[in-house]
Amino acid sequence: MSLAPLALGFAALVVLIAAGAWYFLANRAALVTATAPAPVAGNLGSPAEAAHLSIVVLPFTNLSGDASQDYFADGITENLTTELSLIRNSFVIARNTAFTYKGKTVDAKEIGKELGVRYVLEGSVQHDQNRVRVNAQLIDTESGAHLWADRFEEDLADLFKLQDQIVARLGSSLGYELVKAEAERGARSKSPDAIDLTMRGWSLLYQAGVRPDKDTINAARASFEQALKIDPNDADALAGEANSYGVEYFYFANPETDYDAKVIGQADRAIALAPDTMAAYWAKSIQLFFSHRFDEALRTTDAGLAINPNYAALYAPRSLANASLGRFEQAKSDAQQAMRLSPRDPLIGLFHVHLGSAELGLGHFDAAIDDYHKAIDLGMQNNMWPYASLAAANALAGKMDDAKTALAEVHRLKPELTMKSLIPLAPPIPNLFDGLRKAGMPEE
Repeated sequence: MSLAPLALGFAALVVLIAAGAWYFLANRAALVTATAPAPVAGNLGSPAEAAHLSIVVLPFTNLSGDASQDYFADGITENLTTELSLIRNSFVIARNTAFTYKGKTVDAKEIGKELGVRYVLEGSVQHDQNRVRVNAQLIDTESGAHLWADRFEEDLADLFKLQDQIVARLGSSLGYELVKAEAERGARSKSPDAIDLTMRGWSLLYQAGVRPDKDTINAARASFEQALKIDPNDADALAGEANSYGVEYFYFANPETDYDAKVIGQADRAIALAPDTMAAYWAKSIQLFFSHRFDEALRTTDAGLAINPNYAALYAPRSLANASLGRFEQAKSDAQQAMRLSPRDPLIGLFHVHLGSAELGLGHFDAAIDDYHKAIDLGMQNNMWPYASLAAANALAGKMDDAKTALAEVHRLKPELTMKSLIPLAPPIPNLFDGLRKAGMPEE
């Protein structure tokens, strides 16, 4: 397959593959089950020797002024502890130990020494009759630096349902932040292990997805290959290597490379070794989508989501597969679920593209237009795909001036784009193709 058509309008979806760096660690829990008092430094070592992705979730503080509401803050603490324990290769201090710190003023550096963890998560909960507010911050126990902080504010409805939503959102954000922090640590290590190398590879792969560069893709793959030399059965490194070939396929396809073997084959091997390797389902589903095996892509996303239904990223290829099969209501639901699980996701603009495509398929042209504008505003202003979709939606809505303006942006970004080059890559949505033709997209 030639390079030119693959580098065209659907490049946004390639970013989705590389962004598996944010989500690649999942499941295979390593939850600490200690019920005794907190272990001391002599037992677990200093923070410099602490395990990868080692963390304690301190009891969230109830700021409601009503001690009877402690159960809600405690529930978030407990459920978030369980959620983080699902991160692959994680070391999460059990709730019984964490709760010995409840109500105490503590220093993150001291906790790191006492528990042998690299990170502390602390937060607070406040709710009145109508709203719930949750604040959380991630702290590096070695430096005391605040690595990340966020705030969630939601309308009060079913408290336990809301608790689950908050935990899922925090878990998604933290998964990205922890991996990013670990990748930076690995880059400074003089003797990186397989996990260091794998995380470094994902960091490079993300860079390549955002800003395509063959050298960066090769460097990422080299990192995964080094990790596999240390541990040939490292499922995360196998999934990373599969994703590196996926990014290469869409940006710099080599006609001599068997990408099904390199992407799907490696992903299948990772899944066989560790069925909870979520990034492997990700790579495989995207490769199946782009080779128009939509039913297989859907089965792959569903297999992954059966293991971890909170893995927001997999709802994106699921939305694509359902839209390609004409199941637009389900595609809409999938895109919305991705956004519910990860409302501050760096790929939120791409989720809006998927939602817009579902609305376009349903004939909801104004809703589609709104989502495509949101996608552009949320970081996709330099990608032609939302503009192409916007041109189609505007044309079908009878807004021809707006359609022409959007199409002009498409041709500014991709002057060579035609219907012939776009159709093999886009989800087969009749309204998309009809709208682009109406807007004036040339056939060849």
